[in-house]
Amino acid sequence: MFIRSQPMVENGEIAAVIINDEATLKRVYFDRKQARLQLVAENPAYPPLVYVGEELETVHILGKAIAFMSLL
Repeated sequence: MFIRSQPMVENGEIAAVIINDEATLKRVYFDRKQARLQLVAENPAYPPLVYVGEELETVHILGKAIAFMSLL
């Protein structure tokens, strides 16, 4: 996997995200009107993570996922 370092991504893009010192890959959706961040896993077995208000300070975008590589 390749990550382009950047502090923001567009809605619907996959990003490397730090949440309370834990790294993960999630699809990012931000609603500016409601100041609401939703992080969605590609695996539907996992519910979306939603952050509002002060909770937003615990989430930091490291960069955008730009390529995935499979080693078979």
